[in-house]
Amino acid sequence: MEQDLGARLLYRTTRKLSLSDEGARFYNHCKLIMAEAENACAEVMDSQSAPRGTIRMTVPQSFIISHIGQLLIEFQQLYPDIDLNVIASGRAEDLVEEGIDVALRIGQLEDSSLISRRLADCTFQVVASPQYIEKRGEATHPADLTQHNCLIYGDSRLNRNWPFRMPSGESITVKVNGNLTCNEGTLIVDAALKGLGIGFGPSFLFGKHVEDGGLCLLLSEYYQQPTAISALYPLNRNLSRRVRILIDFLADRIAV
Repeated sequence: MEQDLGARLLYRTTRKLSLSDEGARFYNHCKLIMAEAENACAEVMDSQSAPRGTIRMTVPQSFIISHIGQLLIEFQQLYPDIDLNVIASGRAEDLVEEGIDVALRIGQLEDSSLISRRLADCTFQVVASPQYIEKRGEATHPADLTQHNCLIYGDSRLNRNWPFRMPSGESITVKVNGNLTCNEGTLIVDAALKGLGIGFGPSFLFGKHVEDGGLCLLLSEYYQQPTAISALYPLNRNLSRRVRILIDFLADRIAV
């Protein structure tokens, strides 16, 4: 093999063998080729039967309380042989280090070691209940929010800094305050419904309550451009059939 390649792959002494730099690189490439071959065989064998195995995934807490959480239950019903291990978290986990197969995220992909598949779009909205508006008045400009009690969703990177886009196209950030901060979206939604303050979050969090009149949209002419809901997975990890089925299922079913 060394003669065919024209390079030394091993250093040899009477007591041991060790890889040269070229040999180490060649060995790593061969490992990848073998792994690809094994994955190809496993996928063909797996395709002959119902998908099974475990999917370890991480999602924001707000996804769990929205219709997306219901979709995961529906997926489980369709594929009972797949074990879903769902971690609700707002932090950006290291997918490779923590053994996570797929992550659902909102916003721009910042980690170049991850592959992103866009599933849908969502808009960040400002909402309040009719009773809050009747009592405290309606905010008509983003700056008005500084005079209102705002409900702070602590699991969001935006937290107290709410972004808006002016009619001129300029982006501004309003620093808000309020007497309730929580990293659990259900409490924020419930507090807004009870008239305790103004909420801010992705459209899927408030959607059904806006439709039924429990919450009203405020400042809609100042909303930022829609942002992506994406499925992320490691660049160097081949997607198993079960993970690919889950991502395809969510892409088909998510409507925001």
